[in-house]
Amino acid sequence: ANTSDPVRAVELLSDSYGGDCLLVAPQGLRGQGRCRLEVSPGGFQKALGGEFDLAIIALETLLRPSLVSAVAETVRGGGILAIVAPPLDRWDPGPPGGASFYSTYFLDSIRRAGIHLWIDEDRGVISYSGPSREGVAAWRRQEPAAPGFKGSKVPPELLRSTRSPSQARALEVGAGFLRGRARSLLVKGDRGRGKSFLTGLLLALAVYWRTIGRAVVVGPTPVSVESLMRGLISGLTLLGLKSKSRIVYSGDNVVRVSGPWYRISYEPPDTAEPATLTVVDEAASVGVARVRRYSWRGGKLVVSTTVHGYEGSGRAFAKLLPGLLAKPLMEVELEEPIRYPPGDPLERWVYETFLLNAEPPRVESPAPGEARHLVLHKKALLDRKVLSQVYGLLVTAHYRNTPDDLMALMESPHHTLHVLESGGVVVAVADVVEESPKVDKAARIGLEKLVFMAGPGDFEDIVSWRISRIAVAPSLQGRGLGSQLLRSIEEDARYSGADLVTTIFSRHEVIGFWLRNGYTPFYVSPRYNRFTGEKNLGLAKPLTPRGEEALARASASMKARLILAAPSVYRDLAAEKMAMLLKAMHPVYLPLWLTEHQRHAVSRFLEGDVGLEQAFDGVFIAVARILAATRDPGLGERELVAVVARILQGKPMNEVSEILGSTLEEAEELVGEALRRMLREYRDLWG
Repeated sequence: ANTSDPVRAVELLSDSYGGDCLLVAPQGLRGQGRCRLEVSPGGFQKALGGEFDLAIIALETLLRPSLVSAVAETVRGGGILAIVAPPLDRWDPGPPGGASFYSTYFLDSIRRAGIHLWIDEDRGVISYSGPSREGVAAWRRQEPAAPGFKGSKVPPELLRSTRSPSQARALEVGAGFLRGRARSLLVKGDRGRGKSFLTGLLLALAVYWRTIGRAVVVGPTPVSVESLMRGLISGLTLLGLKSKSRIVYSGDNVVRVSGPWYRISYEPPDTAEPATLTVVDEAASVGVARVRRYSWRGGKLVVSTTVHGYEGSGRAFAKLLPGLLAKPLMEVELEEPIRYPPGDPLERWVYETFLLNAEPPRVESPAPGEARHLVLHKKALLDRKVLSQVYGLLVTAHYRNTPDDLMALMESPHHTLHVLESGGVVVAVADVVEESPKVDKAARIGLEKLVFMAGPGDFEDIVSWRISRIAVAPSLQGRGLGSQLLRSIEEDARYSGADLVTTIFSRHEVIGFWLRNGYTPFYVSPRYNRFTGEKNLGLAKPLTPRGEEALARASASMKARLILAAPSVYRDLAAEKMAMLLKAMHPVYLPLWLTEHQRHAVSRFLEGDVGLEQAFDGVFIAVARILAATRDPGLGERELVAVVARILQGKPMNEVSEILGSTLEEAEELVGEALRRMLREYRDLWG
């Protein structure tokens, strides 16, 4: 609804639904108590996990894609999402000062909605698509899923409460997890598949079987775990345990359920401590680093994550999780929708508009060299075929994609899309960001880190192009298309006058790709990326002499930091990755000297008269100087990894043997031989 009287519009909408609504609006429109929950646009996460018959977004300006899709997530099947905005002639849902491509796209998407009513108080009905109730009626006639499992150990009354075959199957798998030896259970599924409610039923089963004493439920807010708590209470009721339980509320939300032998409580991510059973509801919102901590320190762990949902495509995130969870690991995926009827028009509109289920194009060509490099004008993204191809590739290159990324691609003046096209199909894409003193400091992500690491110098006005994401169609990977696209971007950057091309990422499995293409490391973040659970890495390729000087200084500075902080800040960086980075960094002189006693101890170690531990301090200084001053310390790959782990990071020999996949004796022998050979060959660097 486009109106100059949003207060009246909100009143009419909320009254018509008896207050069973969510209102997302600025302070001036909230506080009337008309809706069950009222939140600010910046605090919409507080509503996630809740369910309403009506959700109202009332805003005069920017209508963020992530806000719209998140609020739509809270609407029950058959409910309504209402957008209250100024009259159309003065409303722009896109960012201020933008090119309006996103606005054009968004307004067109409303017209495409299967069921909608669009009214402007000055123009009357702008667009209307009448409802069809057949799908909703058929969905509501569905019977709950029959158990369908011969010899099931799950109480039949609990199994009958599931709403889909995959929910019933997931409950069976979860039952096996509770009584089995597995440490972790990963529950996956698209939006509206009932992951949270199913997890609540599983908790009720754990209470019934008395397999838990204390359990912790982790989520962004109490509202976000509302569906899980509803499943828990429903399960306890079906199993005859609710009367023996005490339910504690915070406002309208359940935060603790306890009984004579158990206690299940909600805890926010920043204060939650692992328990006998820890449940993480929507892991993407909690972050990989915290999930990994719960996995390492707790007992059993249940993690749910959305593959495609309001927050965007979590496909890459879902693939990342299994490698981080404690083993043995069990996985289950929920397939059928239960909150919405099949083909629900609101769900379909959200998915299509914000490309929540974007998939990369499947192609078997071209051969290397046949693809054509193009720079896409943002207007080209209004072609939904082009947009779906580009976005479908980009989501494969990032741990977590949000709907706001779509608006950034269409509107940001500093983002440019470079693609390789073959036969009308985009086979590779890169999102490139220009970074210069003219750009806001917050947007100069790569350049700011590089200039800081380079230290004092005349680098404040250099320009770089940062490759934010680069992706190749999965069916064509390994054929050199990524490198081909990189070369084209570098040529354009050099022609434009840029000094460097940079990249910042935290998916460590792609380090080799960048090193093979001539990029040099210049930054390793001291802390984990909260989503990937890895440290961010910065690499760059110089295009001008000034860029080369800045990169050399930044890389050398980072090498010194990486070596000297290896036993502390970077002790948790994989030794294999540290070894790879050190070999690629610029040499640096470390002003470290051995005392006379340390030199004597190292010499005795070389002669075999004393063990490593007796000369460790001197060996550390000697190894640090050697690795800092050279790119090739004369060691094999396994030897360098072992030396980095044992000497620089100070890891005990049993950890080193695990890293090498060898026995303790083999690891000790390898480290000793590698050290003696390197120290003898480079005696001039330390002796």
